[in-house]
Amino acid sequence: MIPWEKRPDEVANLLNPAFCGEIIRRCIKEYQKRTEEKFQYSLLYLILPIVLHRGTREKINPRSKNKMHTWLQENQDVRIGFANRAKQLVPITREAVQFLICQNALEIDSGGGVIIPSYRRKKIEGHNYGEIADIFKKAEIVGKWFSNSGTTSTIYTMWGVKP
Repeated sequence: MIPWEKRPDEVANLLNPAFCGEIIRRCIKEYQKRTEEKFQYSLLYLILPIVLHRGTREKINPRSKNKMHTWLQENQDVRIGFANRAKQLVPITREAVQFLICQNALEIDSGGGVIIPSYRRKKIEGHNYGEIADIFKKAEIVGKWFSNSGTTSTIYTMWGVKP
């Protein structure tokens, strides 16, 4: 990772570990609500490239009942450049995961299962509307999609990438 003080302001502000960690945490929390299966570590690396990419995020309809595979068939263009975005966001995802672990907001077991433990989250003022609220809502939808889309390999295949 580039040292924090040498990052461009846009990167430091938009891709900071607390914000990206909250996106990841919300996705996993929604996943945990819907299944007894543990969230798999390798799925962490798909969340940010899906949710932070404006073109992809804007196509996710929060009122739609579509499953992820149906949505991807209807929006095949979101896979264009996805592998590159995912690769570029690997260090950002790692940093956000490390931040969550340090805050006791995420645990990883020996089998690669990711758990969001109960903890008291600080209320974020002013983030109940606008783009940030949209990002958080779409992260929850992705968690719902992941919970009913099959194995990690299947999900990666749907997005056209390899774990």
